[in-house]
Amino acid sequence: MKKLLVTGASGFLGYNLCQYAQENWQVYGSYYNHKLDSKNINFVKVDVTNIDELQTIFKQIKPDAVIHLAAASKPNYCQNNPEDSYKINVTASGNIAKLCADVNIPCVFTSTDLVFDGLNPAYKESDPVSPISYYGEQKVKAEQEMLIIYPKTVICRMPLMFGCDSLG
Repeated sequence: MKKLLVTGASGFLGYNLCQYAQENWQVYGSYYNHKLDSKNINFVKVDVTNIDELQTIFKQIKPDAVIHLAAASKPNYCQNNPEDSYKINVTASGNIAKLCADVNIPCVFTSTDLVFDGLNPAYKESDPVSPISYYGEQKVKAEQEMLIIYPKTVICRMPLMFGCDSLG
């Protein structure tokens, strides 16, 4: 069975994606603070801002594909902690793109609809970005860097999501 690495697997989207993906993949889910229990998901603790840890995980797991969901996703946190959030949202994303490029595996990145200002919806992927928050700016920068480093990266701009909390 092919191996899928999902960063940010303890978050809402990550956990639900891992649950769904385990039907067809051997799933490895990275977490930083909140390890979850799931019978068929291999959770691995990783600081995505640490390139050495990322390289080690890539060497150990040898993923066939990566879905990068890990993020500092609260706009207020990003505004109040610009350096820390930049490391998580931009630097780590570029590093993950590079690691995927090195072994030529699919790389999917979740961005946000907050790359737009919200004044002219519905947006198309070709519409110019115009973020109004530091979080949106970071996601734009991450998209740009990832595509420069690894043009095969797939960018998914996710809108507001809701549902049951992954932590129960």
